[in-house]
Amino acid sequence: MSTEQATARERTVEFQYRYSVRATPDELWAFVTDVPSVGMCIPGASDVKPDADGSYRGSVKVRVGPVALTLNGKLTVEASDPEARRIVLAGEGADGRVPGSVRVRITMTVEPKDAELTDLVVVSEANILGKLGEFGQGIIRRKADGIMKDFGQNLSDKVGKS
Repeated sequence: MSTEQATARERTVEFQYRYSVRATPDELWAFVTDVPSVGMCIPGASDVKPDADGSYRGSVKVRVGPVALTLNGKLTVEASDPEARRIVLAGEGADGRVPGSVRVRITMTVEPKDAELTDLVVVSEANILGKLGEFGQGIIRRKADGIMKDFGQNLSDKVGKS
C-alpha cells in the first residue's frame, strides 16, 4: 500500500474541551478516576467494566454519517497523577462488521475555577484506521463535538451539585 493510500485510510484528529462542573476539585477528581463511571458519561457507552489485567472493557454505539457502529474496546490507565489531578487513558476499539479501528489517547486534568466551579480539561488524540478512516475529518470532528458536548452534560448531571 502506498503512503498516500495509508494516509487516506488513517485520520488523526485532535480535540480539546473544557467543562465547568459544579463540584469541588476533589469530588471531580474522584469521579474521573473511577473509569467505569466516567466511561458511562460517553453517549452510547455500555458495559464499562474492569478486566483481569487492570484495564477496562466496554462498548460504544455511535452513528457516523450513514453507518451505525458498535465499537467494542479496551481502555487502560497510562498515568495518574493525583497531585496534579491529571489522568491519561489509552483506548482502542473496533466494530466487527466494518474494517478498521479507533485508537485514542485522552488526558483529563481537573483545574479549580472558583468557589463553586471546577473545570475538567479533556485533550484527546484519535487515530481512525482502515475503512473508518475514510470518513472525512469534518464529519469525524462534528460527530466528536456532538459526543463531547453530551459527555460534558452527562458529567455535570452525575457529578454537579444542584
